[in-house]
Amino acid sequence: MIRWRRHLKSCLIVILLSLVMSGCAGIDGGQGVLLQEGFDDPGSGWGIERQPEFERGYSGGAYFIQLYVPNWFVWTTPDRSFGDVIVEVDVQPTSDSPSGHFGLLCRHTDWDNFYYFAISADGYYGIFRRVGGGSLELVTGDGRGMSFSPAIKTGGEVNSVMAVCRGDQLTFYANGELLESVIDDALRRGDVGLGAGSDEAGAVRVQFDNLLVTRP
Repeated sequence: MIRWRRHLKSCLIVILLSLVMSGCAGIDGGQGVLLQEGFDDPGSGWGIERQPEFERGYSGGAYFIQLYVPNWFVWTTPDRSFGDVIVEVDVQPTSDSPSGHFGLLCRHTDWDNFYYFAISADGYYGIFRRVGGGSLELVTGDGRGMSFSPAIKTGGEVNSVMAVCRGDQLTFYANGELLESVIDDALRRGDVGLGAGSDEAGAVRVQFDNLLVTRP
């Protein structure tokens, strides 16, 4: 198991970051399936960890990330390397987590290089990139803040999100609806992952289930 951790100083709109991250071993499949995970087995390799700032692990047949402090970001990866991928997962914030962001990573090579496809508990979305250790950049919308979409369910409901990382095109879906598609050629391959972060309000708990990674 490989783990990295760095403190994140950020809010969703301002987007000034340092980062916290964890990586774990994963598996491959066949017939176009690169990775499939139901999180029923606590030994499946996504990791269990508790720190003063956050906790992550398995609970009730899902994988959870819980943040206890404001402006932190935590993620986990299966320690693989892929080219073009479609990544899908069901994600649900707890009903007492009205703020925060959560979603999927692709083309992650280390804490300095990755794409992050995020939705928020109040119905906003964004695709972010971090390249060469720079700040986390929003590449959707006008680049100044996350965009609202009625396709994103609020109130603690489950959202099925999908990130398509194909060539230089990054496409984001929620519940079968297209949120946005952008062109960016900074990163070409890397790992996939699950992530969640808090804003100034602090405490956030999110659970993930039914992860599927396939070839486009």
